[in-house]
Amino acid sequence: MLPDWSNDFSVHHEIIDQQHQMLFTLAHKAYRIANSPSSANEVKMILIEFFDYMKTHFRDEEQYMQAIGYPCLEEHRKIHRTIVADMAGMVKNVHSVEILKEMISTIAKDWLLTHILQEDMQIEKYRKEQLEKNATCEVREVHYYYYSCACPGKEHKLTESMHIFVENSSHPINCKECHQKIQFKVQR
Repeated sequence: MLPDWSNDFSVHHEIIDQQHQMLFTLAHKAYRIANSPSSANEVKMILIEFFDYMKTHFRDEEQYMQAIGYPCLEEHRKIHRTIVADMAGMVKNVHSVEILKEMISTIAKDWLLTHILQEDMQIEKYRKEQLEKNATCEVREVHYYYYSCACPGKEHKLTESMHIFVENSSHPINCKECHQKIQFKVQR
């Protein structure tokens, strides 16, 4: 069984934590699809959603690591590239729904969550060490894009790569609370 998101997994960066929470949600969704009767289309859709979101997250996470001067950025970037390349290669070469379902389970359980729980926690460890040393660990200015939904007064704050993901997604991105499509407002 997959663990649920908790603050124990936080890297204390609002956007990265939100993305990790979304990856946990996608991992649970993928795990359910992998372990129940599912159509080829359902399997394909979760793989595409997972893959697209993971690439967006990796870009944002790499920007964050660069912004705080994380010394293992290049090694971490290589891990990201390997995960994406392995995943793409596996998906291209498999034509059986059952094998794809096994892959989804592996991706959700072993690759993604292990990556968050082990590799990404090293980023948080570095950030804490810098704060304890009173070192500068400031994040450079990030431009945000604001979206609205049907929730009164609610605003969704997205990074540039998340904004690009939402704008280019073939599926609507919905608010978790009202379940309505989020709409672009302005960049501040």
